[in-house]
Amino acid sequence: MTRTPAGPLARRVLWHPLPWAIVSFAGALLLFGVAQEFWGFLLSLVAGWAFAQTVLHGLALLRPRGVSVAAHVTLAAVAGLALFAVAQPGEWPVPPTVRSALSFAALTFSGWIWLSLIGRVTGAVQAGSERRAAELVEPAWERSGSEWTLRLPVVPLRRSSYLAIGAVLGVLAAGAMGTFVVVFTDLAQRLGPMAMLLVLGWTVGFPVYLVVRALARARTTAVDLCLSAERVRVRTIGGDTLMDAGTDGIRTLFVSSRNPPTRVVVRPVEGPGLVLLVGMARRPKGAAATVPELPRRLQHALEAAGLRAVAGRRARAGERAFERA
Repeated sequence: MTRTPAGPLARRVLWHPLPWAIVSFAGALLLFGVAQEFWGFLLSLVAGWAFAQTVLHGLALLRPRGVSVAAHVTLAAVAGLALFAVAQPGEWPVPPTVRSALSFAALTFSGWIWLSLIGRVTGAVQAGSERRAAELVEPAWERSGSEWTLRLPVVPLRRSSYLAIGAVLGVLAAGAMGTFVVVFTDLAQRLGPMAMLLVLGWTVGFPVYLVVRALARARTTAVDLCLSAERVRVRTIGGDTLMDAGTDGIRTLFVSSRNPPTRVVVRPVEGPGLVLLVGMARRPKGAAATVPELPRRLQHALEAAGLRAVAGRRARAGERAFERA
């Protein structure tokens, strides 16, 4: 029978969190017993963290993955209930030193279990989103002579209307925040800024978003965006012209390919600007809510027509802006 060498075994024990959890908890009991509350508090926190690491290590070894996730969710619920229980006033059938050590250890144990669960769920959602995004079909530019055409579903808005909607939503958000602080002053002070934003986001922001999205999808129409060195044209599939101007009469052209809200903004030198919202539009199943980047030849044609590409801090990743020089 093969024996594990004493050196590697000792290192494995030394680096495992369970012995440190036991040692830290014992040290906390000892320090609380000799009235060293501060150091006992610190060791209790370390003990809770180390024990959480031990449990998480065991969860990672569980197979299949669904069983591991279910066990993690159950453990998080139990940890939350335990933390609630230790926070309740009343007598415990244990010495005060044990209660103090358990109470503080439960803080870090429960917190770390919940943080790891949130990270696990977030990672799974992000991985699923990336996998679905890779399977979506993006619209593509088509070239006909010197003109490039992109067909995609959009919500067309005048630029003034787009800015007004953004201002109204900002005022509503500020009003909801102010009303909540004034009406529920005590609750707002207990929640803190981040928790208050979370509550308002779910109770006010999310319903407003659903209404705005429904209205936007009702206005969805398919358009052809045609760009060249000579003209900028936007027309619906039904034949209505939303914009038709010479490229020399365009002040700015802005394309947000992936940053929400994905959109195309055209501002002529004279007349109202046009915003084509892509991300808010109703689109066919399997179609990506993105705007493909401008082909390099089209960018050169626009620059030759006097629209200078904006660089530096003003141009974020996933965005492309051209301004009249």
